[in-house]
Amino acid sequence: MAERMIATRTYVIVCIVLIVLTVLTVGVSFLPLVGIWHTVIGLLIAACKGSLVLLFFMHVIHSPRLTWIVIGVTSFWVVILFVLTLNDYLSRGMIPFTPGH
Repeated sequence: MAERMIATRTYVIVCIVLIVLTVLTVGVSFLPLVGIWHTVIGLLIAACKGSLVLLFFMHVIHSPRLTWIVIGVTSFWVVILFVLTLNDYLSRGMIPFTPGH
């Protein structure tokens, strides 16, 4: 079975995009944003960088459908874990004077 090859130019472009996103992450960290927006924007940029690495450097873009299903199910469970963790973290101060907190 012949494998599809990704051009060198594509790797260079993806690498440049990853570097730009890294610089963007550092730039956003210096912005005077209120609340949890630093975390939200940082996680969105990290998700973009992770998907670029997954698609191009790990050759998932040319993988069979089963690989895509496994990645989708795994991503779904990671999102659930993040939501549950952030729900616990962000709701801790909602009940004042709770014993044990």
